Amino acid sequence: MNRDSQTHIGLVGRSRSRFPILFWILLTGLLGCYNYVPTDFTTVPVGEDVRLFVNPGDVPELSEIPVVGDLTPVVQGTLVGMEDDAVVVRVPVARRQQGFHTLSLGQSIRVPHDGIISAQLRVLDELKTVGVVSGTVAAATVLIFVGLEIINPVPTTPGDDPPEFLLNLFSIPIG
Repeated sequence: MNRDSQTHIGLVGRSRSRFPILFWILLTGLLGCYNYVPTDFTTVPVGEDVRLFVNPGDVPELSEIPVVGDLTPVVQGTLVGMEDDAVVVRVPVARRQQGFHTLSLGQSIRVPHDGIISAQLRVLDELKTVGVVSGTVAAATVLIFVGLEIINPVPTTPGDDPPEFLLNLFSIPIG
């Protein structure tokens, strides 16, 4: 294998590695485009992601967690059920990966209504999402055009006009 074919293979390998990087940038940006908005926990539909600020004395599952200073414990997870006097939230505690499949292991915590100080619902922020996606696309476009200019620069001669400036204003057919 000569040097030219090795260089060509190296360039192909580098161009392939850009797509996973772009994919992970978009994925990371989209995952960060969520906000938590205050809500009434009784109106949250089952299956939505919630964040509950709770009183540790009213939640038996949290009684073993030490509270330091004025910090309020937070239960963050997916609402899996509503009972008459409590909500059940599934909190992720670990992840297990089997090949390409990732399984999230969780624990269901029963939080009494009296123990909830405030509740927040996780919602998609459209403005942030559009900003991150458009910024990423703009940055990728700039990188592509800068890369094309570096790889294939246009040769210019000092005395010649570029072909874009040569215009035929009129022509007279002879013969």
